[in-house]
Formats: sequence, structure tokens, C-alpha cells
Amino acid sequence: MPVTRLATLALTCCLALAAPAAAQTRPVVTTRLTDRVYLLSIDEADYATNSLAFVGPDGVLIVDTQKREDGPALRAAVEALGRPVRYIVNTHRHVEHVGGNEAFGVEPVVIAHALMPQKLRSRSAIFDEFPAATFPDITVADSLTLFFNGEAIRIIALPGSHDDNELIVHFTGSRVVHLSSLVNGFNFPGTDEDGDPLRFPELAGRAMALLPHDVAIVSGHNPRGERRTGSWDDLRAHRDMTTRSIEIVRAGLAQGRDVSALQRDSVLRQFAAFGRNYVGQDDFIQEIADRLRRPAGPRPPHVFADLYAVWNSQGAAAAVARYAALRRDHASEYRFDENDLLIAGMKVLPNNHAADAITFLQGSLREYPAAPLRYMTHLFLALANREVGNVERAREHCRRALEVNPRYERAAQLLADLGDR
Repeated sequence: MPVTRLATLALTCCLALAAPAAAQTRPVVTTRLTDRVYLLSIDEADYATNSLAFVGPDGVLIVDTQKREDGPALRAAVEALGRPVRYIVNTHRHVEHVGGNEAFGVEPVVIAHALMPQKLRSRSAIFDEFPAATFPDITVADSLTLFFNGEAIRIIALPGSHDDNELIVHFTGSRVVHLSSLVNGFNFPGTDEDGDPLRFPELAGRAMALLPHDVAIVSGHNPRGERRTGSWDDLRAHRDMTTRSIEIVRAGLAQGRDVSALQRDSVLRQFAAFGRNYVGQDDFIQEIADRLRRPAGPRPPHVFADLYAVWNSQGAAAAVARYAALRRDHASEYRFDENDLLIAGMKVLPNNHAADAITFLQGSLREYPAAPLRYMTHLFLALANREVGNVERAREHCRRALEVNPRYERAAQLLADLGDR
């Protein structure tokens, strides 16, 4: 199974790479969009994540709360606006959009899609062990209008493209909308496994029908350092790009060309300008092709629920042994991926489980010794060993990460921080 740029980013998004998580602080950049709407952005490794704060006499409504470790910084930025937070709206379940909820405590009313609770308790998210403050108090399956600060705020479910639990948030009086990840900074879109790249044109068209032509559009992510909002015309251009891209890839596959040929021939080169964010032309070709070729019918369940249950009851070593046994004896009954144990280790590390993280990550290297992302496994082993005080072992894993990927700057930086000798 080829590992694309998207797979790398999905893993990098699980957690920040400097453990413990609380030790990392990234600045919140505040941009005033209108007299009452503020864009709050944090630059990640490859992109910026965008929150909104709507401020008025009733208090503050926040759209998305960044990653868990960025929650305190986001809260400080919002407190600087001078009003208490009354509402949080999460556009979808990914950790960089919901992780900071807990920093605001249980006082704000949290609003999210109706699928959000089960998403936060399933698959790899089960290892995040989100607290009660992360979960929604109100869920939306269709639409909801909230009257707050004298303005009608329309919260509308538009799921199915990037993910299956997405909301858009339209501040009707301010003429600003947070469009979640429907347009990805007006670049090639990314798709979660519960999303469908073939639905981007349809859902962008629905958004176009719902929104006025003078709306300012904020998306979930922008290229790093970019603070721009988009326009209705940008949305139309994005819809047209995804429509034509799907047609091109479908036609190429119908002609008997494989994905590598379509990528080699750069069949989406006319849309090269849409490749400014973390999804490139080759990634989008792969996304579309994977969806077009996906077999009909239900897929096997992920292995994470079983893995988590054994970890909770018997410990990490038993969980890794269970994973190996299932992969060996029940390969057709679950969905296995070469990054499963890496993800488990990444997620438990910042929750005071460094020793268990080491066990999961070592298991990942045993099960998948040639995995393309094993350099990340070595980095997290370095972080976990640093956490338990084994500095020399941490240095060794940094070196091994750099052997696999000599350009891996985070491993080089951690090795320097560890005082490499």
C-alpha cells in the first residue's frame, strides 16, 4: 500500500512532535476580519489551522479549537478579546479542530455534527481518551440557527466530502462563513477515509446555493503563513476544478491507464495552481482513483477497538501480541495498516504513558520493519525514551530516523536538543 503525502500528514496531525505535548507552544495569530469576527490561526508543520471567534455583548462563540496542546494558547488569545466563551462549534472530528475544547472547561456549550460523539469514541480516536468537555452538548444532523450577539448564525451539516461529520458555520450579518475542509484553502482537497472525493463538486455546489455572493470564506486550513479568506467566486472555481479533475481521472482509468501513469503524465497539470497546500496533484489523483476503484459494500472493522480493550485490561505488551495474532490469523476480518501501532504509540505518549508508547512503537518496527514511515516511529521512540530518562536510547532512535530519512528536520533538531555526542 503506497504511502502518500496525505498519509504522512494524517499521522503528523495526530500529535505535535515535541513531547510532552504541554511543552510545545505555537503562537496564535489573530486577524480581525470584521468588527466582531476574528480569525485565529496556528501554523503547523505544513499548513495553518483556522479558528474563528465571534465577539459581542453576549460573549464569544468559537469555531474550532485547534489541537489539544494548542488549547491553552488559543484560550489566552480569546480571553484577550475581553468576553467569556459561551459556545464552541466544531466543524468536524479531527483532532486539530476539537482537541482544544477541553482547555475551555465545561462552561461553553459545544455544538457539533450528530456523528461526532461516536467518532471520538471509535477507531484510533479511542486512544486519545478525550474528556467530557470535548464532546458536544448539542448535535446537528441537518441545520440549526443560533441567535447570538444579535446575529443569526446558521450551522449547516454538509458532510461527505472531506469527512462524514462536517458542519459549516455562517455568520449571516457579518457575511463570514467557516467552510470547514470543503475547500482546503482553495487548493486540492484532502479526504478522510470516511469522506468521498467524488462528492466535493456536489457539496461545493450546495454551499454556493446557500451562501450570498459577498460572503468571506474561511476554510479549515490554509498554506502555512497565509491568512487569506476566499470569495464565492473562489468557491465556484474550486468546484469546477474538482469536477474536471474527477472527469480526467475517471477517463484515464477507463482507458486502462494506472494511477502511476496518470501521475507521471501530470494529467491535472492545468490545475497546478491548486497545489499550494499539503495536497499535491499526485495525491488528489490517488484519492480519486482509490474511491473510483473501491469495492461496493461494507468494509471490515478497524483493529483499534480490540487493541484498546486489551491495552486497558492487560497492558501494552498484551495489546501488541494481540495485534500480531490477529494480523497473522484473522487478516481478512479486520482492516490492518502498517501505521496502526505507530498511531497507538503516538496517541498514548502525551497522556503520561511513555513506557506503553515505547512498547507500541517497538511492536510497530517488528510488525512492519520496512514501513515507509518508520522514521516517524523512530522519532516517537526517541521522544518516549527521553520522557523516561533514557537519553542515549533517544539519541540512537534520532540517528536511526535520520538514516531512513536524512532530511527529517525534526529528528535532527531533537538530536541537537539531546546534546548529540
